[in-house]
Amino acid sequence: CINFIKVQFEGGFISSKDMKCEDSINIVNSQGKIDKIKIENSYHDGLDIDISDLEIQDIDISNSKNDCLDLSFGNYQFNYIKLENCSDKAISVGEKSILNAKNILANDSNYGIVSKDSSIVTIESLKSYNNKFCISAYKKKQEFDGGLLKIDFMECKDYLKKMDMDN
Repeated sequence: CINFIKVQFEGGFISSKDMKCEDSINIVNSQGKIDKIKIENSYHDGLDIDISDLEIQDIDISNSKNDCLDLSFGNYQFNYIKLENCSDKAISVGEKSILNAKNILANDSNYGIVSKDSSIVTIESLKSYNNKFCISAYKKKQEFDGGLLKIDFMECKDYLKKMDMDN
């Protein structure tokens, strides 16, 4: 599988298909800009990004056996995100991360968007279809506070529960 550690990105396109490891694409302690990431058929997480400061224009992930997009300990700005058929979370944001996203489409997953463990997620437009939970915010690890979600526009259809959050 593909691991990027301490990389300065300056655009480009990253793709993977049919990867059989924990993270199809893993980016750690990196920064910069990426034009597009496309991932299909991941055995576990599709895209896992840790301890990074990244701006990504286009993310397209489908058929991940766990989370499609997993973010922790970083600052992330994404323009367009399309996530489909994620066995657990379409997007999981945790461990003091900040995510600013413009347009997200999350379909056919257990959770659409999750913010946990002192993370702050700001979304301009979220379309969440056929997910068990559209959005969720909570505290998972004792050393953190809960997560925060701020969504300007949300369209949530065909869900079991629209929101799941703790105190």
